Amino acid sequence: MRITSLRIENFRSIKALDIELGETTVFIGPNNAGKTAILDAVRIALTRRWGQRGTGFTEYDVHLAHENDDPKASAGIAIELRAEEAAPHEWPDEIVQAVDEIVQTDPTTGKNSITLRVTCAWSAAEGCFQPAWAFLNAARQPLIAGSARRLNLERFWQYVPVFYLSALRDADDEFSARSQFWGRLLKAVEIPPALEGRVQKVLDLLNKKLLRADPRLAQIANTLSGATRVAARDRDGQVDLRLVPLKSWDLLSKAEIILRNEPHWPWLPLQRHGQGVQSLAVIFLFQAFVEHLLAELYEPESTPVLALEEPETHLHPQAARTLWTHVSALPGQKIITTHSPYFVQRVPFRDLRLVQLTENGTEIRWLPPSFSARVPHVPALDAVVAGTGGLLAYDRAARTLTVGGKLEVATYRDLLTCYGTHAERAVIQGVLRELREKSLLYMSDHELRALETFARRIRGEIFFARRWLIVEGQGEYLIVHALARALGYDLDEHGVSVIDAVNNGHPATFAALARALGIPWMAVFDGDPAGVGYVRAISAREFTAAHVAQRCNTLPAGTLEQQLLADGLEPELRAVLQSIGEANALTVDRAGLERCLDDNKTRYAAELSARIAADATLAPRMPQAFRDAITGLRGLI
Repeated sequence: MRITSLRIENFRSIKALDIELGETTVFIGPNNAGKTAILDAVRIALTRRWGQRGTGFTEYDVHLAHENDDPKASAGIAIELRAEEAAPHEWPDEIVQAVDEIVQTDPTTGKNSITLRVTCAWSAAEGCFQPAWAFLNAARQPLIAGSARRLNLERFWQYVPVFYLSALRDADDEFSARSQFWGRLLKAVEIPPALEGRVQKVLDLLNKKLLRADPRLAQIANTLSGATRVAARDRDGQVDLRLVPLKSWDLLSKAEIILRNEPHWPWLPLQRHGQGVQSLAVIFLFQAFVEHLLAELYEPESTPVLALEEPETHLHPQAARTLWTHVSALPGQKIITTHSPYFVQRVPFRDLRLVQLTENGTEIRWLPPSFSARVPHVPALDAVVAGTGGLLAYDRAARTLTVGGKLEVATYRDLLTCYGTHAERAVIQGVLRELREKSLLYMSDHELRALETFARRIRGEIFFARRWLIVEGQGEYLIVHALARALGYDLDEHGVSVIDAVNNGHPATFAALARALGIPWMAVFDGDPAGVGYVRAISAREFTAAHVAQRCNTLPAGTLEQQLLADGLEPELRAVLQSIGEANALTVDRAGLERCLDDNKTRYAAELSARIAADATLAPRMPQAFRDAITGLRGLI
C-alpha cells in the first residue's frame, strides 16, 4: 500500500494543491516555494494522534493570503491522502481484512482504495485550533466521524508508517541510543543467554584487571565510598569503579559506526568523517531499519513512507549524480526534495514535480502521462471512447474521462457532440475544453526518452531556472551570455538558462517542455531553412501564431555568421580569427571568411564573447534579434 495522491488546502504557502505521487517523487524548485510544506503535510497527517487535544497544527500553519488575515476566520487546513491499488487485488488479503471498514472498492474496476482526510480549524466552542480526521467514501464524504473506530486509524498507520529525515541530518542524534532507527535496531538485538553469560564474565574479569593496573583506582573507589556511608547511615555501602560496561546490553548501547576510506587507512568513528559521509550514513541507516525491523515493529505488509529532504547535502557532484540510483532503490515510497541539479540529472522526467510560488500560493507543474476530467456518462460516449484506439478511457464509477495523450480536434469535437443535447452541456463543454487545453501539455514517452539521451547534461540546470532562452548551438550560447551581461542583465543572476537546443534535442521539444512546466521562454534561431523549420515545428505544437511571433526571433540575414557580417562586424571577426591562429583571416574573401567562421564556430564565439565583455561599444552592434530576446526576458513572468 502506498499514497497515490495528496490534496492540500490552506496549509502554509499552499492555498489548494492536488499532487499525484509515485513510488519515488522528487520535488524541485526555489527556496520558500513550498517543498517542505508538502513533506510536512504528509508527515503530520500520518504521525499525529488525532483526537488528542493540542496535537497537529498551529495557527502559523494556516494559509494567509494577506498580512492582516485572521487564521481563526479561515476555513481551516485540510489534507487528504489517498491510497489506491494499481490493479485489482494488489493489496494482500491481510491488509484488506484488517481495514475492511474503511476500504472502498470500485464496482467497475475492482480496485480498492482508502482516503484519509485530516483537518484543523478554529473552534470557538473549544477556544483553540481543533484537529480532526475522517476516512472518506467514493463521494468524499466521511465514513467515520470524530474519534470513533480509532482502531482502524491505528491499523492504517501501521501499514503506511512515515519517517522523516530533514536536510540537517545529525549523525550524533541519529546514531544515538534514543534515535528512531539506531536505538530501535540496538534494542532489537538478541544475545543468546549462554553467550550473554560468557560476555558478562569477560567484562567482570577485564574490569578487575584494569583496576589492578593502577593502585590509585582502588584508592579513588575507597574515597568515593564515603558517599554511601553518609547516605546509607546504618548500612555499609560500597563503591566500585566500572571501567567497562556493566552489562552486555550496556555494551550494545555504546555501539558506533567506524569507517575508513581506503583498505590501509586507519578506522575512524563516523562522527570524525565529513558531513557528506555522515548524511549518507543516516540515509542508509533507514534502509537497515526497514530491512531488519520494520515488519517486526509494524506489520509484515507495511510499506514505509520516507519523507527525505535534500539527500545530496554536503556531497560532491559525482556523488550526487550516483545517489539517485541508491535512493530510488530504498525500500518503500520516497517523497524527496532537492536543490541539486546533479541529483536531478538521473531522475526520470515523470517523477519530477516543479514547485513554484505564485500570487495564488504554491503551485506544481509536472509531466503526467494522462489527463482526466469528470463528466457524466451518456450512451454516445462509449462509441467515441472505443474508436480512439485506447487514447480515451472512461471510468463510470468515478465518472472520469481520461486522455492518454493529446486530444486531437476531431476527437474533441466528437466529445462535444455527445453532450449536444445534455441539460448541463454548457458546463460539460467547459470541462471538455479545459481537458483539451491540458492535453496540449502532453509530452510523449518517445520525446522524454530523447531528452534523457541528449539533454542529461543540461537537464539539472534548466529545471531550476526561472526562464529559458532557447538558441541553436554553443556559439550562440556563449555570445548571448556575454551580451546580456554587457546589457546589464546577467542571465545567471536572473535565473535564465540558455539552452543550446540543437545539441541536446530539438527546439520544439524544449518549447513544449517549457509550456508544460510553466516556464517562460524566448528563442533565437538562424534565418536559414533550418532555423525557419524550428519555428514551424514550434507552431505545429499548437502554440498560437501570436505566441510564436512574440517568443521566437530569427536572424534576418541567415546564419549567425552571416548576421554578424551583415551587422558590420567584419573587421572585428577578422581580428578574432587572427587571434585564434587563422593566418589568412585578414586576406580571405567574404565567402572564405564565412567558411572560416563556420569551421571555428565555438572558438571564435568564445573570443568574441570576451571582447564583448571588454569593449562596451560592441554590445549595441550585436544582432538585434539577440538584444530583443534579452529585452523580452526581462518582461516575462
